[in-house]
Amino acid sequence: MLSDWVKKKVAVKLQFLKTIKCCFMFSIGLGGVPANAGVFGFAGDINIANVVTHPAGYQGVGGKLIVTVGISPASPHAAEMMIPIQNAINTWNRLQPTIGNLDNSIPRNQFDFESVALHELGHCMGLAHPNLASESGLAGINKNFTRTTRGLNNVFDINSGGDGVIGSSDDVRSDDINLHWFRKADNNPFAIDDVVDKTTYSRHLSDLPANHLFAANGDRDVAALLGVPNTESVMQQGIFAGETRRFLSADDAATLRLGMSGLDMVASTADDYTVTLRFDGFTDAADIVFNFDDMASFAACSITGVFINQNHLRVNSGAHISFNTGFSWFFNDESTPPVPPENSNPVVTILANNTPDAVTLKQGELLSLAVILDPGVRAGNQADYWVWAITPLGTFWLDAQLQFIHTVTAIRVFGGSLDKLSSFTFFSSPTTGLPPGTYTFTFAIDDNMDGIVNGTFKNSVAITIEP
Repeated sequence: MLSDWVKKKVAVKLQFLKTIKCCFMFSIGLGGVPANAGVFGFAGDINIANVVTHPAGYQGVGGKLIVTVGISPASPHAAEMMIPIQNAINTWNRLQPTIGNLDNSIPRNQFDFESVALHELGHCMGLAHPNLASESGLAGINKNFTRTTRGLNNVFDINSGGDGVIGSSDDVRSDDINLHWFRKADNNPFAIDDVVDKTTYSRHLSDLPANHLFAANGDRDVAALLGVPNTESVMQQGIFAGETRRFLSADDAATLRLGMSGLDMVASTADDYTVTLRFDGFTDAADIVFNFDDMASFAACSITGVFINQNHLRVNSGAHISFNTGFSWFFNDESTPPVPPENSNPVVTILANNTPDAVTLKQGELLSLAVILDPGVRAGNQADYWVWAITPLGTFWLDAQLQFIHTVTAIRVFGGSLDKLSSFTFFSSPTTGLPPGTYTFTFAIDDNMDGIVNGTFKNSVAITIEP
């Protein structure tokens, strides 16, 4: 009945306007006690499973969002929080997916403040737990099943399937309604697409790859199953004392980017936005405020939200992250570098005999070619690498074996992650046998990895060979 549906939506909206506690759950196994990436905050219930939550300030119009972060001036540990909070801000702003982000480098009896701060900032920007977590009411490892509603039978149907790994792609979940946005190509939470929007990610099980039964989440056991050890989503609830998780997984980055595709959930359209966290120091007036105020049993982000339209909400300003003073906290005192300035695109350089300038050589003299790459803000993105030479003999392309091939068809030298290259020599040989003339060598990086050369970022150097 329409009237029943309207009543239910009104009730749900009122519920959303209440404070939501998004807590970090710590394992009891190593002395922890209880303290909500592929899932958005507020998503749940059969009729609102599609809800996408956006950070404070988003109005449905594309542009740049600045979300401010502060430390309550009266908070205990205020000074100690500064560096780890700024590090966590830099990590979210960098939005770079990593593997191997689990580390045991702090004392075994302490909890890493930076890791928890990173997790809670994710909640305050609209991300929920990808696993069922403690709010499900389930006990022990059952909390690690992928996040869902209870379905029509009002219970969580949990079965880890043939591999016995909870949260993996063969879980059997009966009528539970999936809330996790998974990568359509492979349902792998530890990989990310070049384009992140509704064309590449889905929460509908009909979009799963063949032979997959359910959406996999970013749990560490799922990572090990997929051959990615010591990796877990930052937004996954559950961490141990003595453990750090200070870098984002692909699942974390993809979910925030999915929201950034806007109300139409299609990338590169007018309603897209970018979000930047900005540290405003000691203040209670920021969009997100940290405080050791003992208002949480361990740590929690409290947020309210408001609908933008039927399926999209934004977090209101005034989010509050509470920490409890009754635990031994580890405060990282080593700063990570901030994100490069906006529009800091990759810088590519090709050198001939250690110079980017034109070089003149006598026939037979040594020619050395090297490339330098600073990936800038695109570090970690997938891209095509190309090197080609226009010569008196025609066009030559460098292949993956670092051999120049004479062909009119483009050959890619490498496809993969954009990583920093301080200087990589790919050719060093006397010019004996090369006919006199001008040789122009180009090093190019695309802004995607599709095997089609477009040379978005490129640099060339000319060599003249004289008899």
